[in-house]
Amino acid sequence: MSGDFTERRDTDRRSVYGDLMIAAFTAARRPLGFADLSQIVEGRGATLSDVADWLATARASGLIVDEGFETAPDGTPMGPRLFVLAPAMRAAIRVDRRRVDRRAA
Repeated sequence: MSGDFTERRDTDRRSVYGDLMIAAFTAARRPLGFADLSQIVEGRGATLSDVADWLATARASGLIVDEGFETAPDGTPMGPRLFVLAPAMRAAIRVDRRRVDRRAA
């Protein structure tokens, strides 16, 4: 076996589709649900469990925030559970983009 257990475990934890889903949250102008994320990785070999695993991990690690449900006019929750990029993550991405822009200039 190559690599030690810690290296293999870290590699296994990283989702192959995570970059696509983070990019979707970064570009989104509205909260995203499970179906939105599934459509983003559709046709790329991802399974529903890959999306569910990534969503659970991203939520637990603070990458994304649970926004709950939309509400009907009478206040009843409706539709899918929605998520947004956590404010700290959005700020980190903004700073990173500025660094990239400065290097390109």
